[in-house]
This record gives sequence, C-alpha cells and structure tokens, in this order.
Amino acid sequence: MTDPDTPLLAAAPNFRDFGGRPTLDGRRVRRGRLFRSELLLGLTPRDLQTLAGLDIGLVCDLRSPGERAHMSNEWPTGHAPEILALDIDAEMSAVQPDKWTRRLADPTFSATRAHAALIDNYRRMPASYAVDLRAVFERLSMPDAPNVLVHCAAGKDRTGFVSAMMLFALGVPHEQVLQDYLATGELFTYERLIATRLRTILHGKELPEHAYDSLRVLASVHLDFIDAALDTVRTGFGSIDAYLERECGLDPTRRELLQRNLLDD
Repeated sequence: MTDPDTPLLAAAPNFRDFGGRPTLDGRRVRRGRLFRSELLLGLTPRDLQTLAGLDIGLVCDLRSPGERAHMSNEWPTGHAPEILALDIDAEMSAVQPDKWTRRLADPTFSATRAHAALIDNYRRMPASYAVDLRAVFERLSMPDAPNVLVHCAAGKDRTGFVSAMMLFALGVPHEQVLQDYLATGELFTYERLIATRLRTILHGKELPEHAYDSLRVLASVHLDFIDAALDTVRTGFGSIDAYLERECGLDPTRRELLQRNLLDD
C-alpha cells in the first residue's frame, strides 16, 4: 500500500495518495483509491510504470480550458482514463500559473497583493466548484467507482480545495483535512518552481526582479488560504456538511454509497 504522505513519482513530487486518513466514526480512507497531483509532465519511464500500476480510471482535471490546450498530462500507453474536466471561474487567475505572467509583470503587484489575490480566489472556490463536486460525488458513489486522480497545474490550490471537500465528505476530521492540505507545502516548493517550471509558466519570458517576492507567495501553501474557503462555506451555508448536501448533491444516501466505496471498516 502507498503512504498517503509519500510522493510516488520522481518527476512530479506533488503526486500522492491522499487516502489513509482516519474518519470521525473510526474508519479510514482506503489507500490506492484517491490521488492528487500537479500536472504530470516530464515523467520518467519508471514514473510511467508506477502510474500504470495504480489503475487510475478517472482524472478530475481542474485546469481551465486554456491551460488544458496549452499543456497535456503525460500518461502511460494503453491506460487512458476517463477525463472529467472541471472548469473554474475565469476570474480566479491567482490560482492559474499560466495567468501569473501579467500579474508578475505589474510592478505594483506586491507580495501583499499576491496574498490578497489568493485569499479572494479561495473565497470564490465553494461557489465555483459546487456543480463540479456534485459530478465527482455522483461518479464516485457508483458501484463501479474507479480510482481517481484530482489535479490542476501546481496541485496545491484548486486541487487542495477539491481534495479537502472529498475528505470532508468521507468524514475525515478537520485537523486531518488540514494536514493533507499543508503536506503540499513540503512537496510543491518555491525553490523547485524556480528550478524546473518557471520558464514554462512564464512562456519563456524573464521574471522581473521585483516579482520574486510575489511569486513566492503565489507558490506557497498557507492555512489562511484554505481557511478563507472554509469560512465562506460556513458563512454562506451554515456548515461544511450543509454545503456538501445542498450545493454538491451529497444527500445521506449518496454519502453512504460514497463512503462504502472509499472507506475501510
């Protein structure tokens, strides 16, 4: 079995199994069923072999149509999964690395403004992803529910929110959900972004000297980001459970089916 906090792919260290977490009723999220990741790019032959062995049948792609058109995942030959494309609010540019170029070129886009932009984007996520989460829960509550990969470009913001909602739906306690969210900060680092992905994100352009502090914020993982989304859920819907049921279609019957598929007794 995979360790939920251990990366599996050398070229995509923010790929991981996010099962293994305990639930409030004493069960545990099944391992080998739920995976989350950054974009799968530059995979090694061994990475592709590992990926093939995970038998992932559904990919929830949280990127925008523009991001998907610009760059595709690499995938092992003969293992093409079902793709569920989950489009986001066009105004959520702070969580889309392909939109960072314009912001970072602005000399007034300070680290403080970058932080505020991410907070704003996280606050938009509950409304933006409610319908998409409904589709995810519907698919994963079916008897033939496949192993699933949730990913965006970096695997930290959009993926962080959707993965958190999936864990809450399975009954994982709040602190455990936050632990999963924060684990990304150890895997998707600013230093790695600078070393391996910066020119791709900037489409070959040079990063202005003033922009490095802002980029560090955009590449970061902080509790106040996910807290902004969760506060919006609680303020707008009363509780996370109410949001999941009323906005995401997770009624008691579907929730029971979902948990039956994805939890160990």
